[in-house]
Amino acid sequence: MLTPLPRRAHPKDPGFSLLEVLVVLALLALLATLAAPSFKAFRHKHQMQSQAEQLQASLMLARSEALRRQQRVTLCIRDAKQACAAAGSWAQGWLVFVDDNQNTWREADETILQLHAAAPGFLTIQGNATVDRFVSYAPSGRSQSRSGAFQAGTIRLCGAGQADAWRVVINAVGKPRLEKARADTPTDC
Repeated sequence: MLTPLPRRAHPKDPGFSLLEVLVVLALLALLATLAAPSFKAFRHKHQMQSQAEQLQASLMLARSEALRRQQRVTLCIRDAKQACAAAGSWAQGWLVFVDDNQNTWREADETILQLHAAAPGFLTIQGNATVDRFVSYAPSGRSQSRSGAFQAGTIRLCGAGQADAWRVVINAVGKPRLEKARADTPTDC
């Protein structure tokens, strides 16, 4: 048998008035408006770190594939046609390919191992003179320029309004590593 629910002490439950609900909603909207810029900066900070990690991972992929295939593998700035760009920056995106003819430019018949899309618009990704367009790995896993000399350098990532920056540093044997840096120093973006 079902037992009836107990009656409330007050026959009328006052609840919230429409005015009280509107005041609470207005306060929540105000707080959300004040918090939005900090959420944007937080999102940009993590997008920048993610791009740095993805670039490092692409470099490690190129190096390991060069060793595995015993062929030259190159990572370069990409253009819209899935080829290496003659101008621009790493923020345009990049591609990793098997460089059969060892010229550090992707030909139509060379195998693409990875395509990376353009970085978010707020982000600047720029390499120094030795890695401003490409990083290429010989079958030994060492980074090499077109002439066969070792290739080392730094690719910097920074964003407008960001206090921190990231560097992907490629050492003399081609191993990439990440470094966090202050964006307000002259050596960063």
